[in-house]
Amino acid sequence: MPLLEVAFFLSGISMRDFPFSFEQLNCFSKDLPYGFKSSDEIKVLYQKLKENEKTLNFPAIRDDIGKFINFLFHWQKPEKIFEFGSGYGQSAFWYLLNNQDILEIVLTEKRDDLETVFESLPWPATWKNKIVYHQADAFDVFKNIDKVDFVLIDGVKSDYLEFLKECESKLSDSGMVLIDNSYWRGSFLDPEVSEKKQTAKNIKALHQYIKDSSKWEAVFVPFEDGVTLLRKTI
Repeated sequence: MPLLEVAFFLSGISMRDFPFSFEQLNCFSKDLPYGFKSSDEIKVLYQKLKENEKTLNFPAIRDDIGKFINFLFHWQKPEKIFEFGSGYGQSAFWYLLNNQDILEIVLTEKRDDLETVFESLPWPATWKNKIVYHQADAFDVFKNIDKVDFVLIDGVKSDYLEFLKECESKLSDSGMVLIDNSYWRGSFLDPEVSEKKQTAKNIKALHQYIKDSSKWEAVFVPFEDGVTLLRKTI
């Protein structure tokens, strides 16, 4: 019996009776030792990113997912990264935090007001020099990309499957793809919703494609709205 369960048993409280709180779990995931340490310069950049997230009411990548990617990069060590849907570049912060291996990050964003926000941020020069920002359609930019080591698929949820298919020929042998919000609140699991709502229908098709495909090995990580991490089968 696990120690925590033993403690509850001895105190007269069973694990089954103990209340579970997603909010408490979320707060715990952001607390030490699960936070991050950095220089004052990086802390200033982080605060500016969070201020923009609040001011713009923008659904930027969550901190727990950012930390997860940052942790993953210490093993994968990608050199070239491509993003489908980048906002003002908040995810780039997590790529570059304590990471010297990255050579280039290609960001793409359709909204015409976010490139100015990206440019106004206090990026360290060594970080900014590695970032290429395109205020353009990601599909158009990706056509001119050779090989990439890591792809973040975000942005327009109904395009997720089509973009994953685009990645199949351009991902390096050790490459990975991370699809953010792949659970999409579980809407695709409701037959009625997946029939009426195009995004839910396309997310359902995405998961079916991953299930049926021999090209990908995948794991689903149940963050708040889920992420799917994939690597090519060789």
